Amino acid sequence: MSPNALRLYGACAIRNAEQVKLLTTQHPEARAELVEWGLITPDAAGVVPAVRDPKGALQRRFDDVLEAAEKQVALLRALPELSAQLTQAYDAVQLRIPGGASVYLDDQAVVNARLQDVVGGARREILAAQPGGPRDQALLDVAAPRDAAALDRGVVLRTVYRDTVRDHGPTAAFAQTMSTRGPGRSAQYRTMPGKFERMIIVDRETAVVPDYLVEGSPPHAAWLITDPAAVVMLARAFEETWRRARPWMGQLRKRRGDMRESIGVAGSGLDGVRTTRRQREIMRNLCEGAQQATVARRLGVSERKLAEEVADLKALWGVSTMNSLIFQYAQSPDCRVDDSAPADGPAGAEYEKTA
Repeated sequence: MSPNALRLYGACAIRNAEQVKLLTTQHPEARAELVEWGLITPDAAGVVPAVRDPKGALQRRFDDVLEAAEKQVALLRALPELSAQLTQAYDAVQLRIPGGASVYLDDQAVVNARLQDVVGGARREILAAQPGGPRDQALLDVAAPRDAAALDRGVVLRTVYRDTVRDHGPTAAFAQTMSTRGPGRSAQYRTMPGKFERMIIVDRETAVVPDYLVEGSPPHAAWLITDPAAVVMLARAFEETWRRARPWMGQLRKRRGDMRESIGVAGSGLDGVRTTRRQREIMRNLCEGAQQATVARRLGVSERKLAEEVADLKALWGVSTMNSLIFQYAQSPDCRVDDSAPADGPAGAEYEKTA
């Protein structure tokens, strides 16, 4: 009980109307406290309440507290059984790979909730590969406190973005803030042009990846993977992507043009682009080391047709060998064009299949 409540009880006991009025005016919570304890009658304001026998009031208070405590103890005893029942109900609706440790998530809200749980529980490391390009402001506002909390816990946070984020003001500002934090750990970012796989890996124990298995799954469908062998392999793939990516601390790329915030198609603020979307798809496949026969099969054309298109690309850059073509493409602005989604699509969606 608060000191003011005790003082008010004493003033009521001796019927000191002036002191009662002063205390109830300055400390109205004291009067409410005494009423809650059953130590005074809830009389109208301005009237000195009658005091009640503290022994009976305290006994009633003791009984109330004891009853509440017994309910809490009963709840604690029931929690293991309740947990088992809830887990059984939850697991019954999860699509799992038979014999594996993967859970299919097809609802965007569920995917984001599980991501929050997994990332929020990180103890050592978060690895994120985000090939979707710039993040929209709403996602950045959600990510900032979550990532800051992880860094404050000492978690290592490394993220690879699509190279086009270097032209996006909000994403650049976010990266600059998170990579130059004051005392304590800062986040690390790198960027890479072209296509790479989306994944989030936490503590090298859990991974979240897009769905390529379920027929007709929605764009944000994902798999939560806890199989140690699979997670280790995904982490190795991330490390290879990280090795090939360029460090970034939020610097905006200098460019001419209309200064639009993101690059979605050739010519959107990027000078010197000479290739079509199809030509860039061919080049991305060749840069990955795919043989021409494999590229032709992926594009659904004959090897002869593909050879003609490759010859056109060589003529475009004035080279005669495949190595020279790949080198010229890698140095060109064409390599930085983001063809993964329409320019007016949801930039930086937390989960979306890569093209």
